[in-house]
Amino acid sequence: MNWLNKKIHCVGIKGSGLSGLAILLKNEGAIISGSDTEEAFPSEDELKKNGIEIEIFSEKNITEDIDLVIYSGAWKDHFEMENARRLGIEELSYGEALGEFAKGKKTIVITGTHGKTTTTALLGQIFEAGGLDPCVLTGDMVKAWESSVRLPTGQAGGGKGDYFIVEGDEYQEKFKYFSPVGIIIPSLDYDHPDYFKDKESYQKAFTDWIRANPQAIVVTEPEEADEKIFSKARFIFPGANYKRNALLAIRLSRIFGLDDASIISGINNFKGVRRRLDYYSLASGDLIIIYDYAHHPAEIRSTLKALRGQYPEHKIVAIFQPHTYTRTKVFLGDFARAFSDAQEVYFEEIYASAREKNESIKIEDLINLAKEYHQNAFNFSDFDAKKFFGKLLFVFMGAGDIWRAAEKLSKSLVKR
Repeated sequence: MNWLNKKIHCVGIKGSGLSGLAILLKNEGAIISGSDTEEAFPSEDELKKNGIEIEIFSEKNITEDIDLVIYSGAWKDHFEMENARRLGIEELSYGEALGEFAKGKKTIVITGTHGKTTTTALLGQIFEAGGLDPCVLTGDMVKAWESSVRLPTGQAGGGKGDYFIVEGDEYQEKFKYFSPVGIIIPSLDYDHPDYFKDKESYQKAFTDWIRANPQAIVVTEPEEADEKIFSKARFIFPGANYKRNALLAIRLSRIFGLDDASIISGINNFKGVRRRLDYYSLASGDLIIIYDYAHHPAEIRSTLKALRGQYPEHKIVAIFQPHTYTRTKVFLGDFARAFSDAQEVYFEEIYASAREKNESIKIEDLINLAKEYHQNAFNFSDFDAKKFFGKLLFVFMGAGDIWRAAEKLSKSLVKR
């Protein structure tokens, strides 16, 4: 698709994926407008920095001169979309539009349940260090780039700069719109029960897509040679999962011809991604405050285990906000058992998806079950940071807005 001078309106533009795509399309010469709710999102500053204005949802946003409307999955049936259909404006879902953008590029997709954003960002920095000038789209801001997007500079030449490294969302099988040359799958745990009815259907979506793309090099496990390269690099993130993400990025980089020096340089320059083990305090000292995107039982266990290993003398206090009623309901028992590496755990109210209505499950259901496995499980409404003393590590986890509580706590406690 030719994006030059194409007038595109993005419905739900503040979403982590669509906001990045909007920036990519603007760089291709498209004229971008976008709308969303009044709620503040981390993506707003990045959109504004790239000259993209955000309007609040309104019927006035959809006009006859718009060439294409791209919508986030949560807003497929929104009144702005209904207006666009009434006017006969072409429409694409976020996944479809991203697939169109990827056509003609050497696309590498990082997908699976956990580790997608970190692995995408790390692979992007390795390819950057190797002079391949990749275009990259991740699920959140990469600290080295201060953006969720890396735009190619156009200075690589010789066919370089054709690489598009992208995080492939498995929800609603968005990855199926890609025909990649490379695939990394860091992990595969059943998730998104509101879309996939069971573990088998979840796994089948991946296997069907891989079979439909025999040209793709698929990386799911590292090799011994990857370990040797990793041992020479300075990787600052703790835990087995972070190491695995790095090893898989090394593995694919080697397959695509990058030398050891470039790989090591990319790893050494990796400072992480926003909302993934994100420190709201110093990384050392008696008081540590962290926010992490962990919102699946396996992610929670991994995060807490890594922090317990890195901070053995600190009391770990976990604050968890479940994300979506459906996920909470299906994984209730797994969530209840996930906090064994924390001395205390507090549960915030469930953060609902825009796609779902309030269900019968309540946060009290999770708290009551968690108390069967953890003697110190409480409602976040009872949380009082001032009662804690000594070496403390507060870790806020969830895919909703619990990061705001981490930010608020850091402002009040770091000064004490």
